[in-house]
Amino acid sequence: MEITTEMTEAAYALAVEVYHGRIPRKQAIDQLVKQLGMNSGSASDYFVNFRKMMAGQKYTRTNNSEATDYFLTHILKDYGSVKLKKAINAVKEHVEYYEGKRRVNLGGIRNIIQKHEKILNSSHVTLYPDELPGNETLYEGLKKQITVNSYERNQEAREKCIKHYGYQCAVCEFIFENKYGDIGKNFIHVHHLKQISTIGKGYQINPVTDLRPVCPNCHAMMHRRNPPYSIDELKIIIT
Repeated sequence: MEITTEMTEAAYALAVEVYHGRIPRKQAIDQLVKQLGMNSGSASDYFVNFRKMMAGQKYTRTNNSEATDYFLTHILKDYGSVKLKKAINAVKEHVEYYEGKRRVNLGGIRNIIQKHEKILNSSHVTLYPDELPGNETLYEGLKKQITVNSYERNQEAREKCIKHYGYQCAVCEFIFENKYGDIGKNFIHVHHLKQISTIGKGYQINPVTDLRPVCPNCHAMMHRRNPPYSIDELKIIIT
């Protein structure tokens, strides 16, 4: 049967939940089958493939091109460049295995691999799952469907956080304008104190209690661990 975009989006969101142990795999498969009409075998394959991508391991059942592209795109957004690199390697190993076994050419998926390798090697790759463009409302984690948790980021929350705390890093107290002058003016990252991917339902974000401004260096160091280091933990490390 044809795998629709709606199925792919739902399969990814549920694969994340299964991967983190928040819902049983059987329950997730049942949701895709009953609510979207997806074949149970295909649903199971998507969950296995996601787990293999996250580990950088070969998977043997193929995703279509759209699903491969969607999974790689969102692994980068949700988990950063390290996991994207592993996922790309998993897809490469899958292509070599599948083409050798079936004697077919997965040219479309090879093109997707090249696309994401360019993204990975680009200076514009985001390393921070919570430093992403967002929507206009202050709501995060709102479900777009009852089967999908889509965690929304928004610019307004970021701006309100900075308005309250200013442009000084909450960890090391660095201010870019003081060091770099005009080119550093109004520059800072914003860090979510609670990982968006761990939120199981929609919530109204509070820019003052839920967010903090941090410099890119401290932000990168916070995300060297999953879950990220807290601000207080990082302060102890650098003192």
